[in-house]
Amino acid sequence: MPAPRFTPRPRNDRDPAALDERWPSLQASFLDLLAECSMIVEHGRSEFDAARSLTYRAAEAVIIHFDDLLGRIPPDREARLPSDLSLAAVRKTRNILSHDYRKARKEIVWDAIEHRIPAVILALVD
Repeated sequence: MPAPRFTPRPRNDRDPAALDERWPSLQASFLDLLAECSMIVEHGRSEFDAARSLTYRAAEAVIIHFDDLLGRIPPDREARLPSDLSLAAVRKTRNILSHDYRKARKEIVWDAIEHRIPAVILALVD
């Protein structure tokens, strides 16, 4: 039997020193998402709600990226997360959007882009 071509290695994402070193890059990514949220909101709700809306697609991408970044924040930054933020709800929303398990409710996506994600980012980077 041939040797496997790929051998997975354990991830080392939770090493505190490595996480601290990555914070400047993560912070820049969070700030980029904040700017993207602002741009989506500036285009307005009617454009967001339109059929085949590019701003809706952009909002999907922001939420998917936001979930990914939340999984990589250092422990000292985790303490800054708002107490009413459900990481499980963020992950569930991300899964619905990325895998299209069922049609997402646009009002939830809009609220996340207009209010929830910016508030979390400001709490993390402040």
